[in-house]
Order: sequence, then structure tokens, then C-alpha cells
Amino acid sequence: MRTLTRYILRRHAGPFIFAIIGTTVLLLLDQVSKRFERLIGKDLEWTVIAEVFLYSIPFIIAQTLPMAVLIAVLYVFSRMEGDFEITAAKASGIPLSRVMAPLLICAVILAGGMTWFNNTVLPQSNHHLQVLLTGIGRKTPTFNLREHTINEVLPSYVYVHPGAIDREESVVHDVAIYDERNGQESRSIYAARGKMGFSEEGEDLYFDLEDGVVQVRLNERPHAFRRIAFERMLLKIPDVANGLERDTAAIRGDREMNIADMRAEADRGSEMADAARSESLAYSRAITEMLLDFEQPLADAPIRGGAEPAGGTRTRGGEAPDWNGDIPDLERDTPAREVDRPDREDDLAATSGAPARREIQATAPDSTTQVAESAARRFYTAFDAANQFQSYAERENTGLRRINQYWVEIHKKGTIPAACIVFVLLGAPIAVRFPRGGVALVVGVSLGFFGAYYVSLIGGERLSDRLWISPLVAMWAPNILFGALGLVALARSTRVMR
Repeated sequence: MRTLTRYILRRHAGPFIFAIIGTTVLLLLDQVSKRFERLIGKDLEWTVIAEVFLYSIPFIIAQTLPMAVLIAVLYVFSRMEGDFEITAAKASGIPLSRVMAPLLICAVILAGGMTWFNNTVLPQSNHHLQVLLTGIGRKTPTFNLREHTINEVLPSYVYVHPGAIDREESVVHDVAIYDERNGQESRSIYAARGKMGFSEEGEDLYFDLEDGVVQVRLNERPHAFRRIAFERMLLKIPDVANGLERDTAAIRGDREMNIADMRAEADRGSEMADAARSESLAYSRAITEMLLDFEQPLADAPIRGGAEPAGGTRTRGGEAPDWNGDIPDLERDTPAREVDRPDREDDLAATSGAPARREIQATAPDSTTQVAESAARRFYTAFDAANQFQSYAERENTGLRRINQYWVEIHKKGTIPAACIVFVLLGAPIAVRFPRGGVALVVGVSLGFFGAYYVSLIGGERLSDRLWISPLVAMWAPNILFGALGLVALARSTRVMR
């Protein structure tokens, strides 16, 4: 059995390494084509470009590793069945599951290692890549200016409109520069030609302009206007930041965090949803209490437990209403957490003979209750209440979506590595079932299952973001489905079919 185990592993080592290198290179070339426009024309050193693609490799490997497992299993088992090696093993009493056992053990080890990789190495590489791409996007070289276009050199301050650009000589012709750096005046500079260049530090941009005119308009005196002609003028635009700057303190996205960081973010979403629910409940109670406090006199209404007085009406407590009094001020007369007024409870107890059932809560209200009661005091119409309840519902949904967003990424760190085990269960029986498939079988089945698996993952992620299913079901359902198919195929591959 040890000989068979070593033989199986040795047969799979070469195709697996070839598959992972090939798929990684293909996806890396795809990344090169997508980012070529962002990298070209930025006057970047080759080391920076190499760094971009180096940081892209971990993310690609996390996607291509399960692909390589399936490709290797399909290729090797189809070759072994074509050479009647699987048939010979079955004839010797060795089932297909025993032949697959070494690969399943290796797939489990590989899945555990990739889970660790996705939780430690991958977030850091994604963060460094994002920081690097952000710095490249902010880099503004001289030849990034476009002809016959208003180019923003300093955001909201300096704009350059070149008529023509000689990129080899860094010379602009028929250039217009709009300078708003001085808050008291606006300058418009027009020149027949000018030479561009950066300082030695690469941060300040210089224009050596010739044969032009400067037009100055004072902002406090819009009718005042100055015009100055020049033969040569040196214009400095500081802090253009042609150098590559990396903001290492940038905020991390969900794919740039490890599991502990994402759990903390999911807990913040849970706190947001709980706070919205608590405020909504306190708001509804506050409105109910406020509406009950605005009582109207009941004409000719008998009072339970007491006789109606002659010539007048009574309130609920048996007291004559004060028609000259104002509506009580809730903020002044009503305690924050008082469920009912004590004098009215005593009156009801006296008239009905029943003991008072409610008591005033002596504890101070929390911040959630105070916020809700403050919102209730601004309540005037049902439309106001509906808007307030809608705001609470939106905040709760935002918190729930935040929870699902991060838990999806947490589960994804384990589901994609676990696909290595699933693809071993699925690939070996299919290869044994179709031994004459060759390369066409490997390519067709691989593309089909890759597409179906990742579409299932993306679809589950979208459903979870919409709060239709839980992140656990969304991320693990594809593995369960394809794993069940693999087990069924393995059970049906007990005999050789030709």
C-alpha cells in the first residue's frame, strides 16, 4: 500500500505544479492587461511595476489552487484508467476510494495551509497592493498632460490647457494656465510656448514660459483688471507630488483584513442593528405615552366605580377637567421613564377598588431611550412617525448588511481552500468514467466546474448581501452540493464502464 501511495502522489506532483503555474500565469497576464493603462505613462521604475505584479500573485494563487487540484486529478486518473491501472487495482481488490485516499489526505493538508495563507499572507499582500495602486494613481508626471484639455494639476487651484505638447522635449505650445492659489485674485496666464520640468526632489513643477501675458482679476473688485505682458516668466507650482507616495495608514477593506479584524467589524454592525431596534422600540413607546397624555374630555361618559357628577363631565380619574389650563409639558411634567402618572394610578385604584399595577422606574434612562424620546417630542403627524420608523429600519438593515458582508469574507477564507477536497472527490470518478477523454476532458470539465462553482459563490454572496440567506449557507452550499455530487459519482464508479 505504501508503494501505491507513493506512486499516486508522484504521478500527481508534476501535473499539479504545471497546472498551478499555468493558471497563475494566465490570470497574471489578465491582470497585466487590465492595469496596463494605469501603469504606462506614469514614469515608474521597473521595480515598482514588478512590485505590483508580485503583490497580485497571492490573490491569484488563492483562486487557482483549487483549479490546479482538479486539473491534476482529471489528467492523472484519466491516464491511469486509459492505461488500465485503475482496472488492475480494482481486480486486486483495491477500491477507487483507497486509490484516492492519499490525494484526499493531501487535499485536507493543502486546505488547512491555504486557510492559514488566506488569513495571514493574503490580507497583507492585498493591503500593500491597494496602497501601491493608490499611490500610482496619485502620481502626476509631466507627460500625463493632454492636448486641448483642461488638466487639473493642483486640485481646485491650478489648471493647465496646452495646445500642443512635445513630449520628447517636454515643451508645450499655446499654453493657458489658470491659477486660483491666491484667494484674493485669479490669474490667467497665456504663453506661446514653455518648457516643463520638475525639481530634483520631484515634487515641484516648473514652467519656463515665453512670449505671453498675465491677466489678473481681483475677487473683491470684479470690475478691476490688470494685464501684464512678458517675454519670459518662470512659474513654480509646488507640491505636485510627482514622486510615488504610499499611505500605509490607509483604511483597510474587507479583503485586507484577517478573521479577527472582520469579526470586530461584524460586531460593530451588530451593535448598529441592536441600537436601531432599541431606539425604534423606545420611540414607539414614547409616542404611545405622549398620545395617552393628551386626553380629551368625555361628554356624558359614565365613570366605572363612581357616580357621574351633576352638570359636568369627568376625566378618567374622576377629577373635573381644568378647561383653563394648558396642555402639560412632557419634558417638565413627565419623568423620562414613567409608564403612567402616579396620581392617576391612585385615582383608578380608589374608584375601581383594584391596586395600582404600574410603578415608576427609579433608574435613569439610557442614551438610547433619551434619543428616542427626544425624537418623539418632535412628532406632529403620522408622516413624521413613518419617516422616523423608516430611518430606524434603514439603520438596522445597514447593520445587518455589514454583518453579512464581513461574515461572507470570513467563511470565504475557508470555503475556497475546502474546494480542493471537493474537487478530488468530483474529479477522480469523472476521469475514471470517461478514460478516453484526454486533454479535451480535462479542459472541458475543468472550465465547466470552475465556472459553476464560482458562479455559485458569487450568487450566494449577492443573496447574503441582500439578507435573503445567511453567510454560512451562502458560502458553504456550493461545497456541499459539489461534494455530494462527487460522493454519488464515486459510489457509481465501482465497475469499469466502456
